[in-house]
Amino acid sequence: MVGALTSLVDPTHRNATDAGNDRGQYIPIPVFYLSFVITPICSNASELMSSLVFAAKKTQTASSLTFSQLYGAATMNNTLCLGIFAALVYFRDLSWQFSAEVTVIILVEVAVGLIAILSGFGYKHTYILLLGIPVGLLYFLGLFLTAILETYAHWK
Repeated sequence: MVGALTSLVDPTHRNATDAGNDRGQYIPIPVFYLSFVITPICSNASELMSSLVFAAKKTQTASSLTFSQLYGAATMNNTLCLGIFAALVYFRDLSWQFSAEVTVIILVEVAVGLIAILSGFGYKHTYILLLGIPVGLLYFLGLFLTAILETYAHWK
């Protein structure tokens, strides 16, 4: 099964990579920003769909489960990806050029954790809907901080 999927993905992956490499000639947007927007949506599509199924029930428990699932998925994905990324940079002896991105990801994770702790999620079993607003705004704040750190602070 894995071999069959790999044989299907490989040719399309090469075409997509070639198109992505040529993209810089047509769209003056750095690849990082495109991947910061598109990749999370694609990689978390299964969590998004299952969360929508839970949210459709419109009960307090289902809504709380939806928030819990999204918080957990985002935290695990960021932590796992940062760990793998740091290991690749270290073991392959690659140059480090991602200080702004990694700093912003860690700051956003800490901010989400602080929102959860200060809201009493350690002892409550339900999430308050209004807390989704500051957590959602952290996404846009992360994009903004990354742009500021890379453009004006010249973090690489």
